[in-house]
Amino acid sequence: MQKSQTLQFIIASFIGFAFMLGGLSWVSFEQIAQNTEYTQLVEHTQSVLWVSEELISSMKDVETGQRGYIITGKKSHLIHYNEGKEKVFSRLDTLKILVSDNPVQLRSLAKIKEMVYEKIKYVDYNIQTIKNNKPLEISKFEQGRKAMDNLRIWISTFQNNEKSILETRVRSKIHGQSLLPIYQIMLAVASFTLLLISFYLVYTELKNRFKFQKALENKIEELNRSNTELEQFAYVASHDLQEPLRKIRAFCDKLQVKQKMVLNDDGKETLDKVSTSAARMQVLIDDLLNFSRLVNHKTHSLSSVNLNQIIDDVLSDFSEIITQKKATFSIAKLPELKAYNFQMNQLFMNLISNSLKYTKEGVNPHTIIEYSTVQGNTIPQLSSIHEERFFHKISIQDNGIGFEGEYSEKIFVIFQRLHNRNTYQGTGVGLAICRRVMTNHNGFIFADSNPYEGATFSVYFPITA
Repeated sequence: MQKSQTLQFIIASFIGFAFMLGGLSWVSFEQIAQNTEYTQLVEHTQSVLWVSEELISSMKDVETGQRGYIITGKKSHLIHYNEGKEKVFSRLDTLKILVSDNPVQLRSLAKIKEMVYEKIKYVDYNIQTIKNNKPLEISKFEQGRKAMDNLRIWISTFQNNEKSILETRVRSKIHGQSLLPIYQIMLAVASFTLLLISFYLVYTELKNRFKFQKALENKIEELNRSNTELEQFAYVASHDLQEPLRKIRAFCDKLQVKQKMVLNDDGKETLDKVSTSAARMQVLIDDLLNFSRLVNHKTHSLSSVNLNQIIDDVLSDFSEIITQKKATFSIAKLPELKAYNFQMNQLFMNLISNSLKYTKEGVNPHTIIEYSTVQGNTIPQLSSIHEERFFHKISIQDNGIGFEGEYSEKIFVIFQRLHNRNTYQGTGVGLAICRRVMTNHNGFIFADSNPYEGATFSVYFPITA
């Protein structure tokens, strides 16, 4: 009980660590995703600051172009001025896209754009004044300078806001990066622990399996030893019983010949019973010897057996009773098999013997022997491990008295009889021999019947590739 509780605890721990591993993996994934997002946000903020610096630089180019043209009158300075102006508008458009998700910065950017347009308005006015050869208006020049100062103030405010955002994002990024190693260490520890538990469970399972396999091998060896001893016992006992049985029968015969006339009716009846019992004992011993030979079937060798020839030989042996009962047979063409010849003879002799023995009164026996090849999945009685295999199917169907379907397995057990021996002769060994023959050939035998509707015995031999 303690061992079972320990194993349950280990399995529960395994499940717990598996859930923990899944949770830590998810948290680590989320943390990596957050770190990636923080990195992108930091880069985004740095891009905003860089573009805002470029905006200031471009505005300086605009001022420089203006001064150069005012001082020298050379149009080459206007090229720098126009290029600076294009860059300014381009930077404004870029900033608008970059801060589109920040309402505060969008408002600051709107003010910056207003200051830019105001500054450029004064610069354009001053340049146009010089182009028209008119004197500069100091007031316009001063207003342009103030616009530039206001622009710097708004850009500085804009940048300070972004730096504040950058600072927050950098802190979040650093915090996330500091947590990631902790999650990874926890994940590694959980993985290693889960691996150890898995190893222990697999090791325990393999150990138990090896232990079970060893115990099973011992049981098989013990069973084989027991079977061998039983085989030897059955064979020796059968042989040892032959001699006293022969003497009993011999004395019975002698008494019947020499002393029967001097015996009274009771003595004669007793002598007849002894003689009948001795004859029945002889049949039983012969059947036991046949069965014990089948158990030790590996002493014989497989050979090519013509089943039609086997049937002909069996019918020849039963010719007298066939004639007596006016029995008829319908026999299909049967295949040749790699089998034990003697056992095939035993198989069909017992099956045909039953079809001739268990007949209905006043009805001539008729037996149909059919052949076909079938796949294992069409045989309901077989387990699924045989469903892909193919079999030779031989069915022996008679029109006899049949039997109850519930006895379809019992009849194959040795010494099991369904009828009184006074009504139908037999020892209850014949069908047990049939089952043993099929087992020796890795095949199967099944019976199907209803009372007074005849019986069908189907034998299945595996088809080897």
